[in-house]
Amino acid sequence: MSTYTDTFNRDDIRRVYASFAADYKIVAEWTKLHSAIWIERNIADIKALAEEQYLESIHLQLRSSSGAIRQAAVYRVTTNVSVFSADRPGDLYWDTSAGDTLHVIVYFTQKWRSLTPGARAAFEAVHMVGWGTADFNGDYGSLAATTDKHFTSRAYGMERTRYE
Repeated sequence: MSTYTDTFNRDDIRRVYASFAADYKIVAEWTKLHSAIWIERNIADIKALAEEQYLESIHLQLRSSSGAIRQAAVYRVTTNVSVFSADRPGDLYWDTSAGDTLHVIVYFTQKWRSLTPGARAAFEAVHMVGWGTADFNGDYGSLAATTDKHFTSRAYGMERTRYE
């Protein structure tokens, strides 16, 4: 067992990550915008980032055919959970229109940015095959934000904020 701090370990990360994975699967299957193979691949790739503590946040975005963000859910990682309650995943049933797309955008921690280029390339070759870059700056403009879920295991957690 790998211990990261005195207050959480890899098992805690996996438990919390499973809640995000369930949410993503619900959205992707409900909207029919990602195939089962694509869903499982994304879940495995992002889980590898989480386990190595390279994951800062994940943005799920439903975009219209014009590229406008219609709805989003942002999962922000924290390693200092003190007051969160543990919620269950779910309640992300987004309606789609013709031409809509589902985007998954990952923001990285300083630990990731501190890796050597060779170490990043080695990780990417195994866990991020086919990934691209995004120019999204994290701003959801006029969409209303509601923080509605907290997924926790000891001091590790994710806070979900919905944008509608």
